[in-house]
Amino acid sequence: MSTYLILIIGIAAAAFLLFVVSNLRRSDSRGALAAAVSFPLCAVLGFVSAKLFYVILSELEVFLTWGEWEWDALFDLDPATFCFTGGAVGVWLGILLAARITGYKPAAVLTDRFVLPGILLLAGFRIAEFDLGTLGTGRFIENPSFLIPVVYNQYGEGHVAVFVWEAVAAVIVGLLSLRIRDEQPGLRFEITVFRLCVCQILLENMRRRAMSWGFVKVEQLLCAVILMILMLLACSRKEKPQGAVRFLPALYLFLCIAAIVGIEFLRQRSPSQFMGDYGGYLMMGAVLCVILFIYQVLALGRHRRPQTNR
Repeated sequence: MSTYLILIIGIAAAAFLLFVVSNLRRSDSRGALAAAVSFPLCAVLGFVSAKLFYVILSELEVFLTWGEWEWDALFDLDPATFCFTGGAVGVWLGILLAARITGYKPAAVLTDRFVLPGILLLAGFRIAEFDLGTLGTGRFIENPSFLIPVVYNQYGEGHVAVFVWEAVAAVIVGLLSLRIRDEQPGLRFEITVFRLCVCQILLENMRRRAMSWGFVKVEQLLCAVILMILMLLACSRKEKPQGAVRFLPALYLFLCIAAIVGIEFLRQRSPSQFMGDYGGYLMMGAVLCVILFIYQVLALGRHRRPQTNR
């Protein structure tokens, strides 16, 4: 059994143990039961979903061109042949199914309590990628500094360890989730997922090895779809204004995503080294900050207490 497999099994067990304990601390025995039931469900659905997402999305271009599927990757256990976002969707479905089986209502409360265990699971899986060589790495770096985590290949060449930054981003998002206080079940989970997807759009772009359609990374596209779904949900909950105007933030999100695609196109085609290495990422990061600000105001702004003059 490889070191990577041992690591992810141990990390998953620790995350779901924390999930069970977090329910027991609230004296919620049914929630603890649902958390325990979710472990095998999430393991199976996460694995299957990650594999199916990869096979379908990686072979879609071949299917559209030649009209046939290549199913060989379905039986390949190479970690490079799994879709991380697809696995996360499978874990989410496993929690919902566990809530349904155990009769736990509302299921959104269970997803809220999974936020911190889920962050442990996500960050741990990312860190475990150190055992996968250069799979989770970025561009070649000639003179690395102590501030930049680096992984070396068999030729002694250093590459930016993007998976470390992904783990750090997950931990930061998890810590920020502790500040979310709201009576609406599911809001903490939704905001956390939104923040994670915003971070991943930038970090996924830095990975050298990834599923791609042209210059667009497939994992980035999946994160953008999740952002749009969450934004539409937040828009639908607005009390005012009525009609189509309430969905303007979703239009702004679409324009921002289009801007990111345009920036990536320029970054790939620009003769400037600064634009290709740093400038493009800075511009992309600025647009993602705008996306995050729009959603924060939409999702949390209505819960702020109005200021009164004294």
